[in-house]
Amino acid sequence: MFDKKTYQETFSSLHASEDVLVEVMNMTHKSRKRAKWSRTVAVAAAVLCGIVTAAAAVGFLRYENPASMIHALFGENVSSGNGIVEYNEYGKLVTNLPAWERVPVDETLAQELIAPYIFAVGESAVCGDYTLNVEALLYDAATRAGMLYYTVENSNGVIGYEVFSDGELWWPAEAPIFTRVRGSSRDYLDTAMSSETKLYICTYFIVDPFIAHPSQKTICVGIGSGDDWTKRNDISIELPGDVGIAGVELADGAVYISPVSIQMDLASLGVDGDSIDSVTLYYTDGSKYVVKNEADFVSNQTYGLLDLEGSTLTYTFNRIVDTNSIASAEINGVMYE
Repeated sequence: MFDKKTYQETFSSLHASEDVLVEVMNMTHKSRKRAKWSRTVAVAAAVLCGIVTAAAAVGFLRYENPASMIHALFGENVSSGNGIVEYNEYGKLVTNLPAWERVPVDETLAQELIAPYIFAVGESAVCGDYTLNVEALLYDAATRAGMLYYTVENSNGVIGYEVFSDGELWWPAEAPIFTRVRGSSRDYLDTAMSSETKLYICTYFIVDPFIAHPSQKTICVGIGSGDDWTKRNDISIELPGDVGIAGVELADGAVYISPVSIQMDLASLGVDGDSIDSVTLYYTDGSKYVVKNEADFVSNQTYGLLDLEGSTLTYTFNRIVDTNSIASAEINGVMYE
């Protein structure tokens, strides 16, 4: 059987040749455990409150109808769920999934903070009877976090994928095809839009500045045959590198919060990535957003990445954060303003 967690963490964190990574996939066994985040490691083989204003994007076309994408990424297309802990018949822990909460999309907030930065892509790639089409891109240059919205279509039916309770989508080793974003990312299924013949997929990704070349301004998503995971037909998508979505700085810039992500300078905060067990955002009206709390077995982040140097930890959100109303952030019980 296939260990989805082990392969996913390996592929997200190890920058090695893909044939070696696939061999790791083929040697492991299946489980479902949510990791805190992916760690970026550069190796040769895998065997082992100030408001920041936004810039305008030049040369990018706005996505005409972003409503479905916004609801899939930040709304209730995925239902909320309680924590799930499961053991197999041998007493081995196979599922360890914290509780998650999805909230309705604030349409006004979405149009103000998100919609202007969702850009149309409209590029396709083909593998056999399957067609991958990238609909749109949302990218925040300030945190280097982004989201893709794409489809996988086959008139005879899309088969072989798995969807977990929190909406995460995975292509197991025996799937006839697979899709992958090159780099650190996680995929979720838009269940509201998907059908038997066409999947709508949301990808949350984070670009590691210590791995990506400073001149890199693209992200690649591809589709390939399950017979050979080392090959795929890629689509290269330009990133709007000068576009930073309006955000807020706390703790003299050590914490940066955008509507879609949070980035923490660990050295400035005096912590390391392994020690961050809780992150909560507080609004001026007294409400809060629990991004994660390990003690309460709650995780409302959709993806996390610790960069190569271990200096910056970034999380993407499962809801839109009103950066105009952020009062403070609590990290490991310490309040930052």
